[in-house]
Amino acid sequence: MNRILLLLTFCLLSGAAHAQYVTNLTLQKNQFLTGEPVVAEVTIINRSGADVIVGGHGARDWLHFEITEAEGRRLSPVTIGSEKPITMKAGGTMKHTVEISGGYSTADLGTYNMIANVLHPLSGQFYVSNRARMTITDSKPNMFDQPFGVPEGFPNAGRARRYQVILFRELNTLQLYCRITDDRSGAYIATFLLGSVNMATQPQISIDPKNKLHVFFMAQPHVYCHAIVNPDGKIFKRAYYRDQEGNRPSLQVGGGFPQVVGGVYFDPGAPPPEKKKMRKASERPPGL
Repeated sequence: MNRILLLLTFCLLSGAAHAQYVTNLTLQKNQFLTGEPVVAEVTIINRSGADVIVGGHGARDWLHFEITEAEGRRLSPVTIGSEKPITMKAGGTMKHTVEISGGYSTADLGTYNMIANVLHPLSGQFYVSNRARMTITDSKPNMFDQPFGVPEGFPNAGRARRYQVILFRELNTLQLYCRITDDRSGAYIATFLLGSVNMATQPQISIDPKNKLHVFFMAQPHVYCHAIVNPDGKIFKRAYYRDQEGNRPSLQVGGGFPQVVGGVYFDPGAPPPEKKKMRKASERPPGL
């Protein structure tokens, strides 16, 4: 059964009224590692001339994804609905971001095409988006590969698994991935992106006494990322640090739990500091 996670509900904007939906499908990126979730954004312009309500308890699934192999074989469709009704305003635009993982995921290598079908409830007609292409590839764990046991407090406690860290080149950038596999069967439990990496500094990787994975790497010049991964394959924490006057941060791994030393904490989402305003000559104190 496919596991669908809705990451973003909708955004309503103004637009012109016509007699149909206009739909557009974009993917977060076009190249994925095996087992990595596919994040898709569907944009829907309601040109029916009236408000449209989709979803709601017991309502039909209103968004269908069709995935086709390059040879033409169609995979099982991915369908989603919503427990709460969603109103698409007449002439408005709705953006829906969906993470597709689980039974479909990206298990097989190859090139795939994806389209989105959006239901118009009153007519029962589905409106088809453009076609988006994605490539599924794979890479060996070339940075880190160590076994661990799932501790108490997490699902499947006691099972033997492996943390793997993969350095992967995507077009002109280097990406750092984490993968968790079952140590006995080799099955992929989770595959996800840690972030872009600058290899001017070698990443530091360690497992702490609670079997959490710590990955410390340069995300961009002078900015470093400390990612902590839980044994269940979910990010526990992600923090950023910056060089300060040559005091480069690093991950201290000896003596217990890894911790970042040096540098200063950095919030990449914070607005840049305001520049100091130059004082006018008329603002000088008397006598200067």
